[in-house]
Amino acid sequence: ELLRADAIAADEQASDWSALANWLIAQSDLASEAPPELAAAFAEYAQAREKLLAGQIEDSRVCLAMWDGTAVDENLLIRGNHKTTGPVVPRRMLEALAMSGGRLPGKPEPPEGSSGSGRLALARQLVDPANPFTSRVLVNRIWHHLFGRGIVPSVDNFGVLGQQPTHPELLDFLAQQFIRDGWSVKRLIRSIVLSDAYQMASGGRQPPEESAVREQEADPQNLLFHRQNLRRLEGEAIRDAILAVSGRLDRTQFGPSVPVHLTPFMQGRGRPGTSGPLDGAGRRSIYIAVRRNFLAPMMLAFDTPIPLGTVGRRNVSNVPAQALILMNDPFVAEQALAWASKLLADKEATTESRVRRMYLEAFSREPTGDELTSALAFLSEQAREYGLADAATDERVWADLGHVIFNVKEFVLIE
Repeated sequence: ELLRADAIAADEQASDWSALANWLIAQSDLASEAPPELAAAFAEYAQAREKLLAGQIEDSRVCLAMWDGTAVDENLLIRGNHKTTGPVVPRRMLEALAMSGGRLPGKPEPPEGSSGSGRLALARQLVDPANPFTSRVLVNRIWHHLFGRGIVPSVDNFGVLGQQPTHPELLDFLAQQFIRDGWSVKRLIRSIVLSDAYQMASGGRQPPEESAVREQEADPQNLLFHRQNLRRLEGEAIRDAILAVSGRLDRTQFGPSVPVHLTPFMQGRGRPGTSGPLDGAGRRSIYIAVRRNFLAPMMLAFDTPIPLGTVGRRNVSNVPAQALILMNDPFVAEQALAWASKLLADKEATTESRVRRMYLEAFSREPTGDELTSALAFLSEQAREYGLADAATDERVWADLGHVIFNVKEFVLIE
């Protein structure tokens, strides 16, 4: 009678009864010797447990997280030493970010003795419309990824030691619009990429006009975004672009990561027992496994950060190793051959139409007259090198042209 759920819930020592029940369940070997009432309870529990397990979803995309703790204010640890404790510091918004003496207007601190840790209250304060800091940081990072430089150039530092915003009113406007749009990143990106500022060219290919020269003299560092910044694609985007052009890209979303391809030179402690495929099974770079001691050489050459911490702004270098990777990496050569096979699969296409198709796929534009002439001459030259009478049907010749196109600066630079 005492083991009834309603009796336990009403008892003053409910937690003790729960501990006893857990202990009894753990001693499953006692069920055969237990009194009939207890044995029936064991059987009922086992049946309910099996029913719950049958409905369990083992493959879940739910993120693991900590359970909320108790509401305890901690002591200040002087100089970080746990042996030298200072006064108790109440749980509250960071003073450097909050307003009105550490509180947002109308948002009191978590009450004393509350059952929660205060993390939910902190999260609500961070995204409160009265606190513009969070939206400003996020908007600035998105602007940085689209333009190559943030409105606040020091994307990781909005403090006194960080750089000042070049357009503070624009940053505030975008932050407020971002909140009004329900914190929608897609809407924010859409509004930015449809702006005149984003759609301007960098001036890298066009002859400079008189007005452009004056703007360059007035703003040589392009701090006011009078033109687009010439930017190099990140290593992951370059690899994905090569796969997309070759026709090998697998656009499937989600799924397990693909082991990194190990070269003979990637040796050391913790080396995986097996290597992943050279082309990463065609998967996008975001699905390639990352091991701190075994990073892909191509990614390292193109400034992929060492995964030891978060990086708001990557280094952007222009070093010989990048050209050497695009010339000699087996992955690039393999994809050039795959591209050639895809082109030759169209038996009706002519040599000129295939060249035009390559330029459209690689640069999203038609080749100029000089480029078309040079490409056709290159094909003829390579055919002679291989001792071929006709280059139209040989994969090697087209793979060489594809390899050349992968090494054109326009393939890795955004104007």
